[in-house]
Amino acid sequence: MQAVTELQRFSSDPKMRDLERRRRLWKLEYYSGLTAAKEEGVAIGEAIGEVRGEARGIMKGKVQSILEVRFNKVPKRIEKAIQSMTDTAALESLAAHAKNCKSLDDFAEALK
Repeated sequence: MQAVTELQRFSSDPKMRDLERRRRLWKLEYYSGLTAAKEEGVAIGEAIGEVRGEARGIMKGKVQSILEVRFNKVPKRIEKAIQSMTDTAALESLAAHAKNCKSLDDFAEALK
């Protein structure tokens, strides 16, 4: 009964109604802002992932191209090992090694 009385008093006061309306608006704006920020974060993360994926793909192609120029045919096991790599820094290191390795066996050892 006391709660109902308090609610009636609260509802009949124009200042209190205005405060409640403002609080609701603020809450809507706040949560819609969070949603927008989350969507923006996801979009940025996807873009970064695409760029990293493209960089890996380019490095894989570079390593394989270097080996093909130097040794003509690259064995499937080496191709598969290169294609399965996900570490761009390791791929860059392998590209440097591919330029200087003495044989495909030497390169295969570096893959391990």
